[in-house]
Amino acid sequence: MLRLLNGRYGVGSRTLWNIRLLATQSSPLGVDHSIENNVKSETNRLAKTGEKFWEKVSLKCDGSQYVVQLDSKTILTPLGHPLAVDRDRSLLAMLLQKEWTNLTSLGVKTYSLPLTSLVSRCIDLEIVNRPGGDLESKAKIGGDRERISQDLLRYLDTDTLLVFCSKSEYEGALRKAQDQVYLPIINSVERFLSSYSGSAVKFRVLDADTDGLRGNQQLEATRDAAKKYLDTLSLWDLAVFEKTVLTTKSFICGVLLLQNKSLTDCQEGLKSSMESIAQAATLEIIYQTERWGEVEDTHDVDKRDVRRNIHAAAIVAYK
Repeated sequence: MLRLLNGRYGVGSRTLWNIRLLATQSSPLGVDHSIENNVKSETNRLAKTGEKFWEKVSLKCDGSQYVVQLDSKTILTPLGHPLAVDRDRSLLAMLLQKEWTNLTSLGVKTYSLPLTSLVSRCIDLEIVNRPGGDLESKAKIGGDRERISQDLLRYLDTDTLLVFCSKSEYEGALRKAQDQVYLPIINSVERFLSSYSGSAVKFRVLDADTDGLRGNQQLEATRDAAKKYLDTLSLWDLAVFEKTVLTTKSFICGVLLLQNKSLTDCQEGLKSSMESIAQAATLEIIYQTERWGEVEDTHDVDKRDVRRNIHAAAIVAYK
């Protein structure tokens, strides 16, 4: 599959990218696979009608949590749980309130609520994984922790930051940029994951000049270290990690984002701004649009969507 760019087809590493995309889209993560969700919740009502039906958005302090309300009625997640966050996440609570307050009355789109969407996922995931949690609800949202981890590990073999284009493309400019941006990140994440392994972790990369179109597969020791890292994450952080990986098609970007959720405790070498993570995830597209131009309502929308989701993930992760 090739993407048409202003009358030209991307080739080389773009072909590799499309193969990677097909592989990762075969069974998407974090998606409600049920035919219909009939829970009477504000999020479901908004998704079905696309119309604003409230006047006032407020926060109610309910003991240890802030609850987001519409006209004094608590917003519910798609599974019917209160949209509430702990009091130590007061900034997130205010941003959730702001997100609903700023919605216009006409044509509300699902992407207008990135924070609500992700926080709802975090809440539902935590609740269905409690002892005695509802198995039907867990299956409905694909909420089994082990299955989520195994799906995320698939991205190690097709990671955006582990695919390098030919040195002949774009007069070598893209490959030079990949070497400058990707290699330091790869080395830092290798060192980070090595702390979860009995030996040094080394990623296998896919180089268009030497590997052609063959597939890529990480060593079992690398996968084991990555799995041990995922096992250390809270379900809240696992949902944030999942969202980041879905957005960037990169396990490595997920590590970067979570390691930067604290302003003070980030391991040396892993410090990254959210914009730099977005640029790393879209480096090839940046060079394509610079060369062939931007396809209206495609590249511009994708660019905003990537940044919207990455920044939302960072906000939800921050504590």
